[in-house]
Amino acid sequence: MSEIAVKRLDQDAGDAPDGEAAATGPTLVHRAITLIAASGVFWAVFQIFPFQSAVPATGVYVALGAVAALGVAVTSMAAKDVRTLNRANHILVATAAFGIICYAVGIIVSGISYGTDEEIFVQWSAHLLGQGKNPYGADLTPAFHHYAMSSQFYTKLLDGTYTHGLDYPAVPVLLSWAGNSVLHDYHTVAFVCSGALVAALLVAYKLLPRDYRGVATIICVGYPILMDHARGGIVGIIMLPFLMVAVAGWERIGRGGRLDRRAWIAAVCFGFALSVQQLSWMLAPFFVTAIFLVRWPELGAKAALRVTALFSVISVATMLVINSPFIIWNPGSWLAGVTEPLRQKAIAEGEGLVDIPISLHFGTGDLGMYSLGGAAVYAGFFVIFVLYFDKFRPAWVVAPAMALVFQGRPLIEYFAIPALVWAVVLLTADKDQEDSPRPWPLLAARRRLWISGAALLPATGLWVLGLTSPQPLSLKIVKVATNGPLNQIDQITVQVKNKTGDAINPHFMMTNGYSTSFWNEVSGPEKVPAHGSAEFVISTPGMGSSPGVGGDFTLAAVSDVPASVSYAPKTAIARYSTSFLDDLGRKYAAGDTAVVDVQLRDRHSRPSKTKGVQVMLNQVDFSASGITGSNLSINGGPAGNPAIALTDSEGVAHFLVKKGNDNPTGLVHLQAWIRQSGSIPTYGYSAFLTQQWP
Repeated sequence: MSEIAVKRLDQDAGDAPDGEAAATGPTLVHRAITLIAASGVFWAVFQIFPFQSAVPATGVYVALGAVAALGVAVTSMAAKDVRTLNRANHILVATAAFGIICYAVGIIVSGISYGTDEEIFVQWSAHLLGQGKNPYGADLTPAFHHYAMSSQFYTKLLDGTYTHGLDYPAVPVLLSWAGNSVLHDYHTVAFVCSGALVAALLVAYKLLPRDYRGVATIICVGYPILMDHARGGIVGIIMLPFLMVAVAGWERIGRGGRLDRRAWIAAVCFGFALSVQQLSWMLAPFFVTAIFLVRWPELGAKAALRVTALFSVISVATMLVINSPFIIWNPGSWLAGVTEPLRQKAIAEGEGLVDIPISLHFGTGDLGMYSLGGAAVYAGFFVIFVLYFDKFRPAWVVAPAMALVFQGRPLIEYFAIPALVWAVVLLTADKDQEDSPRPWPLLAARRRLWISGAALLPATGLWVLGLTSPQPLSLKIVKVATNGPLNQIDQITVQVKNKTGDAINPHFMMTNGYSTSFWNEVSGPEKVPAHGSAEFVISTPGMGSSPGVGGDFTLAAVSDVPASVSYAPKTAIARYSTSFLDDLGRKYAAGDTAVVDVQLRDRHSRPSKTKGVQVMLNQVDFSASGITGSNLSINGGPAGNPAIALTDSEGVAHFLVKKGNDNPTGLVHLQAWIRQSGSIPTYGYSAFLTQQWP
């Protein structure tokens, strides 16, 4: 790592002899960042705590990690010299690294299911590679069943299907293929990503200035999102250590008109980053342009272009060499795979401006405008970056993210993962680098402003077109069917009206920010005719895709022609739910009478003082031999039968329970629910109350 170290903001103080460093008091920034980093480690300790049963060794980390974090916190407040605080930071980063490892091991060994198709596709691709098969171009659908991933996490397409191919460059597959020899195809990608996060933590710690080293711990461990993404197999994590080495001290690249050893290492590492995920591709034009514009005043345009081109050639060549086995194997399949995200018609969801129509449920008739708008924003910000390079020089690493905010699928990982890279770029900036002159000195300020506005005009227009394009379908829910005690909706009847002049093939799902799997069409036409109507009966593909009876839900219909999403009005089925006032299971003697009170609650779980609502209480015996009836008498009724009571003015229904005959009873589970007339005769099922009878 010494070969890739860069000059730090405080290099003189940091490299002082031990005696001199000991006499230098820590800065307030150094103390504060160390303290915040120590506080962040408590999140890892808290998250690892539940895994002590599955992996007992994690309990040791919980104990020692808490002690270490507290010790570093005390040191950050009380240290009298820099050397002591530096040592505390060394302990803290080691604690954070072991925390990432323990979290990954604990959560995976305890039996977590696969959570993203990104993880299982890369892992299945590594599995195929181990069998001598080319993963690019292969149908990866068997991965869904092999790894038993819930269908609600599939990436859904507008045509009603799901993604089923490898669409990442080669590094994640190659690393997972190597890891399979040790991990035997069990959460290999998650372990690889967690290892990459540890590497990213240590690399960032080495690269960052002394006073700011705690930033690495804050971002990698103090923020839960990176650890969660790593154990979920989000391969962008693998890109981090390579990308940080590439961009650290980037303003020195090409200084003097040549690439030194540090610059060659940066170029090769950037090539590795390009071979991990396409997010680095978006950074590439900004990165190389920034290098050119920094070197231009020093070397002149021709020499600056030459050194920038050499850096680019090394990076691209590195990427091609890494991917060469698959390129040679089948160049068409490889190219189609790695460019698939650019062509993929995925449904709109994520954390960006597309959330406005999603959250307000007014839909859009042309999702393509969001994709085009994102590309236009990217181009517009690139123009602005070049025109105002004297002001925006350090921001080149963040600017591409603005384009992702505007496009139709702005997943949070696109912004959260590069955050550590942003910090490295900011904090390893060369303080001796002269301020960048205006790259276009003859361009008047007003003219630059006009050009910048014109550059963003297409993006604004495209986004407004997407936002104002009306949804093509009108949806109205006319009937629902529930699954009773599971408190979920199983089937929906929906009337669909087509407001356009073309027939549309809708595909239905529930949405609440993120969308469920597509619901099955039990009945209904293949397409809704132009300016016509149709009725569809749809059923849930699984419990994970079924909305609860007690909450709001929104039905959405997507289509690929036109690329659109339409929403039904937000729907609420149930007004109340039930719960037991005393939910502690108790033991009773044969002649006892148990008083069971059931509280009516509103949709926000607050007690509802509604009188006269019918509440039913039933009994069941769960045993190893199956589900059977019990023999309790409720409100004086026959043994084994349910009973009905009306709520009083406090919204409470009262039941008296005792043995109905002399037969043995054992453990009995009581459950309450609301009974009414209408299309949903029962709903609002309570949790079970367990009682022990002789």
